[in-house]
Amino acid sequence: MSQITITPLPTEQTETAIGVLARAFVTNPVHVAAFGPSNLESNEEFFRIGLAAMKGRQLVATDGSRILGVVHWVRSPSCQFSALEKLRMMPRMVSGLGLGSALRVISWVSTWSRHDPREPHSHLGPIGVEPEAQGRRVGSTLMEKYCAELDRIGMVGYLETDRPENVEFYRRFGFVVTGTGPVLAVETYFMRRG
Repeated sequence: MSQITITPLPTEQTETAIGVLARAFVTNPVHVAAFGPSNLESNEEFFRIGLAAMKGRQLVATDGSRILGVVHWVRSPSCQFSALEKLRMMPRMVSGLGLGSALRVISWVSTWSRHDPREPHSHLGPIGVEPEAQGRRVGSTLMEKYCAELDRIGMVGYLETDRPENVEFYRRFGFVVTGTGPVLAVETYFMRRG
């Protein structure tokens, strides 16, 4: 196995990163609830809209020249879209995802917002690994980079996950579950580190 390298996401590789995230999340329960089962196209459009709007750091894990994983994090309060930002995204979400999916995304993001810590924090997400590269420490390497940054700046880390199996993964990096609740009728775990 080649060395995994973490670098900032090059602008010219944004579409490749979008594909990686879409394939990584297409079976996630909240994504299935929002877009339907196996809807890769809607997941791609969701991440196309999201990555363009997100502030913060976007990094990729590569094995040579191929992107295997993507991670994004941002410090609060920039982790939450303002009402104006959501309003500006709506036309693109409706045209790209359809009205029903766009409304479900707004509901999903609004539910997440209500759980967001009030204290200063660094919000992780998305983090996704190409399905065929899972089990090769790509996700762990991305998490190590994120946690090293948290330790360097002395900040609380925060994330959400809708996969129970990922809770244990995040616990290995010092995260603890601070709450659970339904997001689009899917049990979701809210986790904090520090």
